[in-house]
Amino acid sequence: MTMWRTDRLRRPPSPPNDRRVLLFWFFVFALLFAGAQSAQTQGRAVMDTRQYLAHSYMLQGLGREEASRRALDYFCDSVRVRSAQRDSADLAHYREHDDGRTAEREHDDGRTAERECRRTMGERVTRNAGRTDVRGYMALFSDPRMSEIFATRPGYPLYTVPFVRGFGPVVGLWLAALVATVAASGLVVLVLRTLGVCVPLALTGQVLYYALPTGKESMLPQCEGLLLCLLLAAVLGCVRVLRGRVVSGTAIAVLAFAGAAVVKYAQTLLAVAGIAVMTAVLLCVRRLRGDRPVRPERMILLTTAALAVAIQVVVLAYGLPSTKASLQELLSVHYTRSPVDDPGAEFWRLSLAFWREWLRDALAQPLVLLLLGCGAWGAFRHHRPFACLLAGVALAGLANQAGHPEMSVGPRLMVMAMLLPVCGIPLLIESHVRRSAARGRDLAPRPRADRRVPAPASR
Repeated sequence: MTMWRTDRLRRPPSPPNDRRVLLFWFFVFALLFAGAQSAQTQGRAVMDTRQYLAHSYMLQGLGREEASRRALDYFCDSVRVRSAQRDSADLAHYREHDDGRTAEREHDDGRTAERECRRTMGERVTRNAGRTDVRGYMALFSDPRMSEIFATRPGYPLYTVPFVRGFGPVVGLWLAALVATVAASGLVVLVLRTLGVCVPLALTGQVLYYALPTGKESMLPQCEGLLLCLLLAAVLGCVRVLRGRVVSGTAIAVLAFAGAAVVKYAQTLLAVAGIAVMTAVLLCVRRLRGDRPVRPERMILLTTAALAVAIQVVVLAYGLPSTKASLQELLSVHYTRSPVDDPGAEFWRLSLAFWREWLRDALAQPLVLLLLGCGAWGAFRHHRPFACLLAGVALAGLANQAGHPEMSVGPRLMVMAMLLPVCGIPLLIESHVRRSAARGRDLAPRPRADRRVPAPASR
C-alpha cells in the first residue's frame, strides 16, 4: 500500500488517561458556558430570527399566516425583554422615577416597545397575506424578494424543529443554539488533537471558541452557529485527508459541506472556493520549488473545486437568489426602497466608505487584527496545508463581509474568519513550546564518554 507524506500529522494514540482528562474538562467548560448563557434565554432575537422561526413552524405543518404570527409573538416578546433590560440600566430612565416606581416604569417601557413591534409587523403580515406572489416557505414579514432569500435556507429551520416543538420557541431556540455551539467547540478540540496538540491546548481552543465572537454569534437564534459547526466538521474531514485517511476524510468533508450548503449556500460556496484557492496556491508554490505534489492535498483541491462548481450549478439550475439579488437587497435597504439603476457604482461607493471606517475602527482597537495575525502565524508555523484550510475559510469570511458592507450588522458576517485564531493560537503556543523544549535540549551540556564521575567522598 502506498504511504503518503503527511507533514508531522501522525501522532501516537492518546493514552486512556488523557482521553478521560480531555472529556472531563471539555464537559466542565461546556457546562460553565451553558450556565453563563442561561442568564439570557430571551432577548437575543434579531431580524432574521423571524424568518427562520416562521419557516420552522411551516415545516411543522402550520399555515403561512399562522406561522408568521407565532414567529411575530416570539420576536416582539424578545424586543420587550431587550428594551426592559436596556432601560433598567439607563441613567435617564433611572433618574425619572426616584419615588419607588422603577420596576413599573421598566415594565411599561418594555410593553411599549412590544406593542409598537406588534402593530407595525402585524400590519405588514396582514398586508402581505393577500399577495399572490408569496409561495413556498416564504414568511409575511417583508417583501417577497426578501423572504425568498430565507426560504432557500431550509437547513437551520429544519434543525430547530424538534427543539421548538419540544420546548417552545424561547427555550427551544436557545437549546438549539447551545447544542450547535458546544458541538462546534468539540470539533475544534478534535481538529487540534488530530494535529497532535496536547490536551490543555486543545481545550484552549474550546475556550477560545466560547470567548471570541464565534461563541456570541453562535448563540444567537440564527443559522451562523450551525453553519460554523458544519464548516468545522468539514475542516476535520480535510485534516483526516491530510493524515492519509483519504476515503473517510473526503466522505466527512463532502457530507459536512453539503449540510452547510443547505444551511447557507452562498457562504458555503465562498468557503469551499477559498479552500480550493489556498490549496492551489500551496501546490503551485511547491511545484515552483521542485517539490513533488502530495496526493492528500491534491484530493482536497479536487474535492473543494468540484463542490464549488456543484453548488454554483445548483444555484443556476434552480434559480436561487444569486449575487445580483443580494446586491439589490443590500442597496435597496432590504427592499424597503426602490431598486438601484446602477448597482455596481453604488456598491463600490458604499464599499469604499465601509472599509475606510472598518479599518479606522480596527486600527483604533486592533484586537481583531492581532487575533487574526496570531492565528495565521500559528497555523502556518505548525502545518502549512492545514493553515491553507483555515486561511481559505477566513478569506471566505472577509469576502462575505465585502459583499455586505453594512455597519449595522456587526461582526456576524465575518465570523468565519474568527476560526483562524480559534485554531491557530493553540497551534502557535504548541509550536513555541516544542521549539523551546528542543532549544533547551540542544543547550544542555552533554556528558563526555571519557569523563568519569568522581565517587562521593566517604565520611
